[in-house]
Amino acid sequence: MIDAATELLLEAGPRAVTVDAVSDRSGVAKSTLYRHWDSREGLLVDVMRANVPDIEPPPDGLDFEQSLRYVVTSVAAMLVSPRWRGILPALMMLQQHQPELAEIAHADHEGKRQILDAALQQGIADGRLPADIDEELASRQLIGPVFFAVLTAHPDDDAAVDRTVEYVLERFLASYPA
Repeated sequence: MIDAATELLLEAGPRAVTVDAVSDRSGVAKSTLYRHWDSREGLLVDVMRANVPDIEPPPDGLDFEQSLRYVVTSVAAMLVSPRWRGILPALMMLQQHQPELAEIAHADHEGKRQILDAALQQGIADGRLPADIDEELASRQLIGPVFFAVLTAHPDDDAAVDRTVEYVLERFLASYPA
């Protein structure tokens, strides 16, 4: 049922995710859908929960720059995945009207921020970053342009996102020379 709803979301956006359409697509009776979700909004919340991608922390043994590159490129790879690239605009739109979806987006952001913050902390420990660096602003500086590149680049132009990742990393690291 979640897969059917996700397919509809990817094909035609949030308005296409109706109980009738999910029932038709999945072959599951509407009564069964209503046993799992009391509303279309609840179904959309679970679709988002089921599709939020994870990123892994950097492997042990990497230095600060390698860890930072790993995290930022992992976030970019997550954002350009065809499935998430299709879901992301719907999540952005729906979270304005559904607080539960905004909570999912916030929790996802915080989880990924913790991974990036650990890399930044490594930079502080190594003396590459100042101890008083604002980690939230640094994460926005690193991820914001990548996020924007994903939203504005042609879906077949992952190279534009890759160039943005390299540009952002080089500028950030140049701001804090070794």
